[in-house]
Amino acid sequence: MRSRTSKKRFFFAVGLLLILAVAIVVGVNLVAFRGPHCRGMAACLTGGVTYIVDGDTLDVGSTRVGLALVNTPEAGQTGYQEAKDFTAQTCPVGTQALVDEDDGQTAGSYGRTIAVVYCGGVNLNEALLKSGYAELVSYYCSVSEFADQAWTDCP
Repeated sequence: MRSRTSKKRFFFAVGLLLILAVAIVVGVNLVAFRGPHCRGMAACLTGGVTYIVDGDTLDVGSTRVGLALVNTPEAGQTGYQEAKDFTAQTCPVGTQALVDEDDGQTAGSYGRTIAVVYCGGVNLNEALLKSGYAELVSYYCSVSEFADQAWTDCP
């Protein structure tokens, strides 16, 4: 009888260890899902790019996204089409994008989620600034969670 009890305890312990191992693996994968580029506590989502509105606004899935700390020319202004084309080339419709909402601007702007967008591992906000198609909106440097990143040149 004693041998049977020992076997039951052994298998119970092995079962608990397996459950713990599975829980750890699932937990690690859930954390990894947030992606290496997401920061803070605001929304972090992935989806396909569905529409390019202009240089600093695009739709990812059903979410309209405005790029944090970035401003490109509006329709009718010099540089509008170049900025829009740059965004379309960097994040073509149909590609997967990672959207990291700015913790400091969760209220959004004009119905848009304000975020940093990554397409193919490229930070679109940074790429637009470096390309010269966009300007830094320094007014938001005091509230943006991304202000401390080198690409922003926030004071």
